[in-house]
Amino acid sequence: MDYTKKDKTVVTEEWMDTIAAAAEAGKLPGTLLKTETGPGRPKIFEDDELENITFRIRKSRLSLLDDATSKAGVSRSDFIREAVDEKLGISVVA
Repeated sequence: MDYTKKDKTVVTEEWMDTIAAAAEAGKLPGTLLKTETGPGRPKIFEDDELENITFRIRKSRLSLLDDATSKAGVSRSDFIREAVDEKLGISVVA
């Protein structure tokens, strides 16, 4: 069975078998990319560290939040950060 990615690239069973065999042998094709930031995701904000928070939200609100983030093309976290900044009257230049 073949698989089609979002970008319309077709991934065949044979290709996956080839990659699996190379991985098992410790020889993956391609070039290792080096980044300035090292491993992991780059920082979103250079001037301030982020803290994790957790809160509960009604399922109906979560559904509305997910609809809004989808329309805006942003993550939940980015959407909530922007909403907090707006409510606090903080202007952030992107």
